Amino acid sequence: MTSRLIIYTGKGGVGKSVISSATGLRLAELGYSVLVMSSDPAHSLRDAFNTSIGAEPTRVLDELYALQVDPVHEVKKHFSDIQNYLTKVLLKRGVDETIAYEIAFIPGATAIATLLEAEKLINEESYDVIVVDTVPSGEALRLLNFPQIIGRLSRKLMKTASNIVSVARVAEPLIGLPMPNKDVIESELKLIDSLERVANTLRNYDVTSLRLIANPDSFSIENLRRSLLQACIYGINTDLTIINKVFHEEIKDKFFNEWKRRQNEMIGEVERAVYPIPVKKLKLYDRELRGLDMLRKCAEDLFGDDDPAKIYFKGKPIEILEGDDELTIQVNVPFTSKDNIEVERIGDELTVKINTETGKLINTIPLPTATYYMKLSKARLEENRLIINFVKEHS
Repeated sequence: MTSRLIIYTGKGGVGKSVISSATGLRLAELGYSVLVMSSDPAHSLRDAFNTSIGAEPTRVLDELYALQVDPVHEVKKHFSDIQNYLTKVLLKRGVDETIAYEIAFIPGATAIATLLEAEKLINEESYDVIVVDTVPSGEALRLLNFPQIIGRLSRKLMKTASNIVSVARVAEPLIGLPMPNKDVIESELKLIDSLERVANTLRNYDVTSLRLIANPDSFSIENLRRSLLQACIYGINTDLTIINKVFHEEIKDKFFNEWKRRQNEMIGEVERAVYPIPVKKLKLYDRELRGLDMLRKCAEDLFGDDDPAKIYFKGKPIEILEGDDELTIQVNVPFTSKDNIEVERIGDELTVKINTETGKLINTIPLPTATYYMKLSKARLEENRLIINFVKEHS
């Protein structure tokens, strides 16, 4: 079979590490060879599996391995030449050494380093499924687009430059800045090729699935909306949404009635925000999910008879189409009525209100950065698709 890469993402505290570990355990017990990876500095995999997890694949049980990525080691391995050069440039400009190292640190480097390791293992076909419990941040996703931005021609020019860099170093005293040496340029070219391979893996819908996790509260749901938008922009398939820590019906104490009512509202918001991506719900347990027995229980409750390696959904809930001086956003929505629709832009979000027989529904849609310099032109509903047009504001 083609190796699968499953990435769990969500705001801190939503349960990524536990759900990643439970997913890995279920897959291993179904006969897959599985590696669960994490770059979480809190070492949450150790807590979930209740055993020591190292920087090399650690056997948890038959067919299940876990790896605690060492972010310092991985960043040094992939970015050290480039970061050292940037630091030298900043020091030459009089920047304090401590600040220079902070500025030279590449945003998203830790997440990228984790994905580089995962991509290498997929190509080596070391495991049937790799489960990653870290999130490709916005900075990391932008870095993955870097190879496409500079293009193949620019790479050829960089290769040419690496051959004449010793001559260029003669100019250092004139410009007052250190020139990159051949190792720096070759490291950058190597990194660009690696990023391109990772980007291709992430955009392969048959290999990679991004899975969103949120608690039924407004803070983590806002993070979920943004993550979905970023995934759609960068072409990564989101196939499943999980709402974790839901108060279940067994809780009868009246104290929790308002909490349960509010959670039901939040669950409805999530279902509208990610439509038509499937949504699974996982209850709040009466104890910590630590050790194989609790993880097995969690996997049973979450997946039932499902194979977690399956692809639950393929498609783009949000599509962004660019034209001359305009941008169109198409969003799948769980309603078709064309009556009483209100669309309002508030900052970097779009609020869609629709009156239905059961009351007013509100759907909040985050907007991409490109719309910050545009104004809302019109919105219309075609079947289950809301089409929103933006046009550039001319000064």
